Amino acid sequence: MQDVPGTHVVLEAEAEDNGTEAADDKEFHAFFDEVLKKMPVKSAGVILGALDQTKAQAEKVLGTSKERYEGIFDEFLVGVDPEVRKKSYTTIHAATLTAAIIGLSPIPFSDAILLVPVQTVMMSRLHKLFGRSWSESLGWTISKELVVVGFGRSIVGNLIKFIPGVGTLAGAAINGVVASGITATLGWVTVKMLNEGEDIFDNVLTFKGQFNSLYKTIQASNKKNKG
Repeated sequence: MQDVPGTHVVLEAEAEDNGTEAADDKEFHAFFDEVLKKMPVKSAGVILGALDQTKAQAEKVLGTSKERYEGIFDEFLVGVDPEVRKKSYTTIHAATLTAAIIGLSPIPFSDAILLVPVQTVMMSRLHKLFGRSWSESLGWTISKELVVVGFGRSIVGNLIKFIPGVGTLAGAAINGVVASGITATLGWVTVKMLNEGEDIFDNVLTFKGQFNSLYKTIQASNKKNKG
């Protein structure tokens, strides 16, 4: 049988894509399971019970924002080696998907606190990737402060969750976008600082400053997209 020109190239590309998707899926499940273990049992049960629905919605949220955020992160990460970014992306993608799932879950007023385990697991894995030491207690403190402040600006999403009927879906959609945006921002700021040899625990003010600056850009992008 005669080969069709370019067939091998196409098949190899498809195989590579499938391999990447399989690796991402494996990383997500490992990441998601680790996060659930750090949550209150009741909250973890609610999130797990709604997973089939919320995961599909979360993937749509990430798909919608991907192109918009990539340009912002590309500009922010100038100077970071592409291979480092590629390895970091697997962890950050698993984290943002997990965060969006939590944001989309039917648990009013708990989203911000429930995001903290996501951030600490993500930052811990990124520190391990860079061969740097990690402090769970300090990481928890920093993450909690940034997440609560960032999420507080979109408290309307949690308020809407209390409205009967469509309110839950509307509020959850807002929270899914915010949760994934906060997580991606926190992840890439961590990568940039670690890549530059900085210790986030010794440079907390710098870390917070970079987070706030980058997150404001993300927020502006979200508002522009709505308009």
